[in-house]
Amino acid sequence: MRAFFGNTQSMLRLATLVAIGGLSLSLAAHDFTWFSRSGALVVAAGITLLSRASVIREGIRTHIIEGETGLSRLDPEHYRQVGEPVPDWVHEDRRTRAAVGLWGPFVSFMGTLIWALEIEGFISG
Repeated sequence: MRAFFGNTQSMLRLATLVAIGGLSLSLAAHDFTWFSRSGALVVAAGITLLSRASVIREGIRTHIIEGETGLSRLDPEHYRQVGEPVPDWVHEDRRTRAAVGLWGPFVSFMGTLIWALEIEGFISG
């Protein structure tokens, strides 16, 4: 389960499918509470993205500037300049930063909008 919930792409797909499924069910049933309910599940996916570091049990690393390149050891370019392969943990840290700093807030915000909006009034209005 950690592999699924810790995977940013999986959580983004889940949030998208839940929102589309909720909208489809609402349109089919002419009852837009289903779309609103799907917003709550989208928020849950956003919260999971926000807590990715805890889910994968690996914290966000500290930037340390390396003297030889003047770049952070979290920057893949540092390793390219010194002729070393980029460690896997650098890529993992970048994925965690994107999930926590970009995707988690975005998905949570969109889920909140879906959850809060009275869509029925806009569509049947």
